[in-house]
Amino acid sequence: CKFLQFQLTVNITACTIAVVGAAVLTESPLRVIQLLWVNLIMDSFASLALATDDPNRVPGLKEQLLNRKPYPRTQALLSKIMVRNMFVQAIYQLIVLFILIFMVGDVCEAGATVNECGGLPYWKAPIDMGIRSGRPTDYDLINLPEDVKCVNAYKHSDPETYWYVRNLAIDASGDRFDGAIPLRTRNYCEEQHGCGERSVHLTIVFNTFVLLQIFNEINARKLHGEFNQFQGALYNDMFIGVMVGTLISQVVLVQVPGINQAFGCAPLDIIQWVVCVVIGASCLLLHYVCAMLPYDWIPLGSWAGSMDDATLDEENEAIRAEMLAKDKVTAATAGATPGDVEMSGVPQQVRND
Repeated sequence: CKFLQFQLTVNITACTIAVVGAAVLTESPLRVIQLLWVNLIMDSFASLALATDDPNRVPGLKEQLLNRKPYPRTQALLSKIMVRNMFVQAIYQLIVLFILIFMVGDVCEAGATVNECGGLPYWKAPIDMGIRSGRPTDYDLINLPEDVKCVNAYKHSDPETYWYVRNLAIDASGDRFDGAIPLRTRNYCEEQHGCGERSVHLTIVFNTFVLLQIFNEINARKLHGEFNQFQGALYNDMFIGVMVGTLISQVVLVQVPGINQAFGCAPLDIIQWVVCVVIGASCLLLHYVCAMLPYDWIPLGSWAGSMDDATLDEENEAIRAEMLAKDKVTAATAGATPGDVEMSGVPQQVRND
């Protein structure tokens, strides 16, 4: 359940970012290979970190597990506390990431590098971090003044996008050209206002997203509203190893030349790293606020994995009928009666029914 709580939180955030990016920015701020790395953190490393608590090492954990009452068979897979934790953390992450995507990054021509402005920006971002926008050019053009906007793409129906020439000499051969000449090259807007593929802006978004998941992995260790999410963490060597290994790997992905190029990242300076780490660690403080929020009002249903007794009985009956049919086929093949064949494949609960 710890892993499920963590995994669903990451899925809510990642899917929302991808959908909103495709709908608003025309492309996702997170690249495919970056999402693959997040998926590796979520599916492989997190499962090792969150499923390896040793009850014999963590003080009080063994007694807590033994004193806990068994869950009924109709109990939902997700508890109300888990649902509260998931959506509070996911909503907070989305707010932070959308602020970084839409309110950071000046729209301007390139300076000494593609990540620096050459002169005054055409559009100043509300949050000034001294970097150029890494958003798609077509989206950023909305924020540019009319006198500095890119020339529109060639359209035959729009005479302002091309020159129409007649009898234009092409070369010394005497060949002539009649037709339309577009006023801009195909990559004009990207060259004038775009930030290039390896953007510091979007690297900060990706880095913050990953760090939010890494620190939220600590929060996911607690399922029953415990206030101290660090309790027992130092007794789990696997958890510590996964956390340290993931952090080191993230630094390598962002900073090491060649590797960061493969992941579409640009190196960050120390100030930018501090900003990313502080934002990522802020979800630890959110856990204390989340632990005090009410959760009794949250409705649970089939979407949370719950089932009623009638549905379970129907499923058990279907399993029993299927196994009995297989026993008859096996008995007929072996020349024995159906009663002589042991129903070894039928669950004990179904046999008792």
